[in-house]
Amino acid sequence: MTQPVEGTVPARQVIRGARVLNVFTGELLPLDVVIEGGRITGLLPAGEAVAADAVVDAQGGVLVPGYVEPHAHLSLVAEPVTTLEQLAARGTTAVVADTYPWVAVMTDDEFSRLLDDFRRLPVYLRWFLAPHSRSFWPDEERLFAFERLAPFLERDDVVAVGEFTRWSQVERGDPGLLALIARAQALGKRVEGHSAGASAARVMRLAHRGFTSCHEAIDAPQVLDRLRAGLYVMLRHSSLRPDLPQLVPAVRGELAFSNRVMLTADGPSPPWVAAHGYLDYLIRVAMDAGISAPAAYRMATLNPAMYYRIEHDVGSIAPGRRADVLLLEDLHNPTPVWVMAGGRIIARDGRLTAPFPRIEWERFTGLTRREGKPPAESLLASVPRPGEGDVPLLDLAHTVIIRHGNGADRPLLAMLYDWEGRWMTPAWLTGFAPGLAGFATNYNPSGQLLLLGHSPKDMALAARRVMELGGGLVLTEGGQVVWELNLERGGFFTEMAWPDLVAELGRLEALLRERGYRHSEPLYSLFFLSFDALPDFRLTIRGVWDVKGQRPLTPPVRLA
Repeated sequence: MTQPVEGTVPARQVIRGARVLNVFTGELLPLDVVIEGGRITGLLPAGEAVAADAVVDAQGGVLVPGYVEPHAHLSLVAEPVTTLEQLAARGTTAVVADTYPWVAVMTDDEFSRLLDDFRRLPVYLRWFLAPHSRSFWPDEERLFAFERLAPFLERDDVVAVGEFTRWSQVERGDPGLLALIARAQALGKRVEGHSAGASAARVMRLAHRGFTSCHEAIDAPQVLDRLRAGLYVMLRHSSLRPDLPQLVPAVRGELAFSNRVMLTADGPSPPWVAAHGYLDYLIRVAMDAGISAPAAYRMATLNPAMYYRIEHDVGSIAPGRRADVLLLEDLHNPTPVWVMAGGRIIARDGRLTAPFPRIEWERFTGLTRREGKPPAESLLASVPRPGEGDVPLLDLAHTVIIRHGNGADRPLLAMLYDWEGRWMTPAWLTGFAPGLAGFATNYNPSGQLLLLGHSPKDMALAARRVMELGGGLVLTEGGQVVWELNLERGGFFTEMAWPDLVAELGRLEALLRERGYRHSEPLYSLFFLSFDALPDFRLTIRGVWDVKGQRPLTPPVRLA
């Protein structure tokens, strides 16, 4: 009997000696798992499988299905394939991911080619199609027109439309968004909601409009509101929202084994993934919070597969499914000893056996460098101080929540500035990092330049440096660049090695905390400043946007 060569797929192989978790029944049974051509062909009583090209000895261990992430974001600073490698090494072998911003910045042919490129990876990828921008764009009506998006819904690897962060527009009956929902429904695709802050009555109305799920519940009553409305619920636990212990009480008892409940890490930062893991960590947190082991594993495997109607491929160890199998020491330790994807062992002890195929990002024009016109120091110095003009004073009250300001600490000038220098949206902001001299980045959903600081000179320097890099994050002080990260792919992500990126982001957080940052995730505080769907105010192309009122608090300042 022989072990398979790592990275190869024997014609016929058997995993022997382990107990197998049946996620359909919750049973743990001693079985041989027979695999042919990368798929499971049978489950036999222990010791009965014979005549294999290779035998994988899993003596004394437990086999569970590869974990299924139902709601991922792959363009968050780290290169997407690198991110998928890190997730796979900890057992997440199937991922349903966001297509934003790629669908917006690429041509139709490029976008289709990119999704095709992802098919070459050993993990199982499916997509939800972004229905609108996450911050107002100049040409978003064209980019997100029904006529442009509808053909992408025909793809078999696009399993949903979403996420609808502009849920209030859906509630009001926006014709374009409702047309996309109707098309998705006609094709048997899911509709990903994002009903952050919605009351129980509004959740009901959104379910009526076609939403099928939500991942934005932040406490147990909100979980029940969504379940009662007929929605599937993704229980989120991430670097930004580590809410799982507060959500679990809603689904203890009879609901624990319901197929309506899933686990998601949403979009955690690279340092968080490096420190904690991914879905393996969420399963552990769920069990620690009182969910039984079989139910916790089901929430991270079968339930998301059933929700997206891909259970014929992933989510269980059963005949006909992909051989996405994890060997665990026991059910109480969800971090795998080894990871098998499609019948191939791709990771051992948290490390890949071989790197994934790479994507040639330089082939995509939307991710290449573009020339810009940085703001002059004099322009930044000319913005009226709080109380001297109509530039609003805002306060970062929570990591991503912006309220009216109260002057509690030293205000920073916060500005969204057009990359080509045609307009600016200024505000004064307390609650971020009062000692910050200068900072600039285009890492935000608007794709424009975000500036923060109390020194116009340092802010202008940071802006110039970001544009020299073609995209990135830059912190300046005393006329010097103190820290920078080149996001060479359009300002969306870097191809820097994962350990180096984790170290750099850790350094950025330390620098910002030294300058007074007190919230949980500085990277997301920056990213969401221009995100147009979180309360109460955002910096956008339309000015300082009142999210609840759906109108500008102040208009943008035209420069050219």
